[in-house]
Amino acid sequence: MKLICMGDSTMQYNDETTFPQVGWPQALEEKLNKDVRLMNFAKNGRSTKTFMNEGRFEDALRFTDKDSIVLIEFGHNDEHDYDPKTYTAPDGEYPQNLDYMVKECKKKGAYVLLCTPIYRRQFLEDGTLDPKCHAGYREAMIEVAKQNEIPYVDFTSLTKEKIEQTGVEQSREYFMNFDANIYPIYPEGKKDNTHLRMKGAQMVADLFYESVKDDPKFKEYFNV
Repeated sequence: MKLICMGDSTMQYNDETTFPQVGWPQALEEKLNKDVRLMNFAKNGRSTKTFMNEGRFEDALRFTDKDSIVLIEFGHNDEHDYDPKTYTAPDGEYPQNLDYMVKECKKKGAYVLLCTPIYRRQFLEDGTLDPKCHAGYREAMIEVAKQNEIPYVDFTSLTKEKIEQTGVEQSREYFMNFDANIYPIYPEGKKDNTHLRMKGAQMVADLFYESVKDDPKFKEYFNV
C-alpha cells in the first residue's frame, strides 16, 4: 500500500535544516499502519505548472499503481499572478492541470483524492480571516473532483474555521510565526502565516483523518 503526496510546501517533507517547519503528511505518519509506504513528492514553491514542467509529476507517476492512494494539493503558488513561471488561472490552466493529473493517476489504477489549499493566517481587524484567501482556487479544485467523480477534502474551509476558532494569538502556534530566540535557526523570529509547525501539521492531519476515516478505501491505511 502506498500513499503518494503531490503538492507544495504545506505538504513537503522537512528535516532538521528547516526545523521547525513541517509538512502535514509528516504528522499523518503516526496514524498510518506500518505496511503503508508514504511517498512524498511535494516540493516548496511548486504550482501545478512547475510540478509538471520540472518532471516531478512524472517521477511520482512512475510509482503510482492500483495499490496507491494519491493525494494532490496545490493552490498556494498557482495564485502568484506576479510570477508567470508558477501562475495558473483558477478558471483556466489550474483546473486543466489538476484534471490532467487526476486522469493520468486514474489510468494507473490509483485512488485519487484532491485537497484544497490550507488557509493562510491573515486576520482582519474583526478577528476573522481574509475571505479572499485562495478565492477561485478552492472552487476550481472541487469542480475538478466532481467532474472526475473522485473525493476531496476541503482544507480551505476546514482550516479557516479551525484557525478562526483558535484565535489571533494562539493560532500563531500552527504556523512559522514566532518570536525571536526560540529556534536557533531563526534567532530573529519569523512571521510566516503559510507554512506549518508541528502543531499546525497535526491540526491538518487530524482534519484529514476525520474527513476520510469512513472511506472504505482508507480502511487498511490507519492504525487509529
